[in-house]
Amino acid sequence: MIKQQLTALHFDCNNEDWQIIRNPHFYNRYIRFMSVETKEGKQCSTLGYPLILDDIKGFSIPVQTGFSISATPVIDHTESELLIQFTDNNNRVIWVIDSSWIQNKLDSPCNACFYYQATFLENGTEVLSIKRGNEQVPLESNAKSVVFHGTGKTSATKQQLWSGEALQQYIQYKMIIWGAPISLLLGLLLMSGYWLVRNYRNSIEGLIEKGIRDREFIPYYQPIVDSRTQKVVGYEVLLRWQKGHELVAPDLFIYAAESTGLIVEITTQIIRKVLNDLERLPSSHWVSINLVAEHVEKRQLSILLHSLNWPQTQRIKFELTERIPIKNLTVAAEEIALLMEKGYQFKIDDFGTGYGGFSYLQHLHIRSIKIDKMFVDTIETDDVKKSVLNSIIASAKTGKIELIAEGAETLNQVNYLAAQGVYLIQGYVYAHPMP
Repeated sequence: MIKQQLTALHFDCNNEDWQIIRNPHFYNRYIRFMSVETKEGKQCSTLGYPLILDDIKGFSIPVQTGFSISATPVIDHTESELLIQFTDNNNRVIWVIDSSWIQNKLDSPCNACFYYQATFLENGTEVLSIKRGNEQVPLESNAKSVVFHGTGKTSATKQQLWSGEALQQYIQYKMIIWGAPISLLLGLLLMSGYWLVRNYRNSIEGLIEKGIRDREFIPYYQPIVDSRTQKVVGYEVLLRWQKGHELVAPDLFIYAAESTGLIVEITTQIIRKVLNDLERLPSSHWVSINLVAEHVEKRQLSILLHSLNWPQTQRIKFELTERIPIKNLTVAAEEIALLMEKGYQFKIDDFGTGYGGFSYLQHLHIRSIKIDKMFVDTIETDDVKKSVLNSIIASAKTGKIELIAEGAETLNQVNYLAAQGVYLIQGYVYAHPMP
């Protein structure tokens, strides 16, 4: 995919380059964003704003002609991001890699159980390192690890995965719960892990279908607060899977539900439950429900709401996620326009983390965006993405677009956003999601 983009680029940041940068054919969940810097110093990126390439410094490892890899600096104990760079005739392209899937894998089957480090070596000396997981695990006296080595033309790699006390406690807990003999349980765990890796999609899809039949998917509500009055104005509806007395982590099923289309049926159940819950909430409070492309591309949403006689048009809002891009913007625009005529409002969720945000604003006429936690976390740091946060806020204010900041965890973040004119705040600083 990257080489296809390079072949098509003209390196002038004009219309044809923008078409390549924003082409849905190149959408990829493993790349956060892309930026081009021409030899004349002109910049363009998938976010619509220049990504300040001069801020990206540090050791760079050549991997093949024109390509190199590096990482953003570690700031205030935050994890660095892996970068791929391409340079030719003083033109430069950079791709910021989304490594969140690595963290999701490390959090399964238990949180803080693993620590992973990928090290790049030159002449036996460490020159670049990417780390994820619980950094205390390698320090434990009984920590175990496996190592994988690789050798390239210009450098070598070393990958190491540690596990420690947390994983042992998890296994012991499961042994006690099920009361099975230790040897049998370990054997079953090994077999289960093997088959889960091979057949994860099929197994999770079947469990989700059963969860739909048993109505196990429920809404949780996270308040959205106006920092000027410190009062709740609305809630985001967050999907939770209640299996017995335990909640299944969203990261373990959301992607499978979206990619198989089962999320549409789940959302239908959630909307019906939210309508019941609205009767118990103050009449001035609204709720915001997440959607995927299929809801508006196949007119699923208007069909459902019409069957319910267009309920709560002033209190129900919808958020479009960028995880799965909308391919048919014409149909989606017609669907959203119909629903807006009925009184429903739309927002773009996790704005800036995908390829579709600015395209959605232009084609779907949405006037509200939610700033992703990834950008809010840069407040009070020197992270390169902080300039993107400020650019998003400035552009939205110019276009009179409503802004909601997600993932705020400190009052300093709230105060910084307020100084920028962003007052609607969602995050742990005010409340966790609640049933």
